[in-house]
Amino acid sequence: MITNGQLLLKSFHRVKKSSMGRFGNQRFGGLKPHEFFMLVTIQNRYAALKSECEASGQPIPPGMKISELSRCSAISMPGVSQTITNLVKHDYVRRITTEADRRLVYVNLTEKGAALEKENSEASFRIFDEAAALLGEDDTKTLISLLDKLSAALEILEGNQKDKDHNENAERKKP
Repeated sequence: MITNGQLLLKSFHRVKKSSMGRFGNQRFGGLKPHEFFMLVTIQNRYAALKSECEASGQPIPPGMKISELSRCSAISMPGVSQTITNLVKHDYVRRITTEADRRLVYVNLTEKGAALEKENSEASFRIFDEAAALLGEDDTKTLISLLDKLSAALEILEGNQKDKDHNENAERKKP
């Protein structure tokens, strides 16, 4: 008997195959898709951060912290750091330190990176706008809501597994 989990996984596989295959074959200025999506993340998150700082009267930082990029992209700190290193090599991103705390490193897009992100974002995400139009507004909103709920459920399960692993490790260390 096929479970709902198996059906869900098959459905995700079909979505990935039909949409992300297009991105997998596309090169964004010599970047891999995940590197390009990091540019998009930096651009979007920094724009939001600037707006928040302006609204609250706080000083605007010169870029995004690696830890914030890791958190919002759900990619490990080492994974984000490696991606940023590759983006710096291509001159799409720069690392920025401040005089106040030389240990704190920010990252932001260079002019070249901002131009690449702007040039490719519209074309890259058009397929999802077209799919949303085919689904209609109500179904699109429902799908987004259900995917958000699924994401939250998976985060809970991941947290439960981490707690279980931590408890098992603690038990093994007891004399």
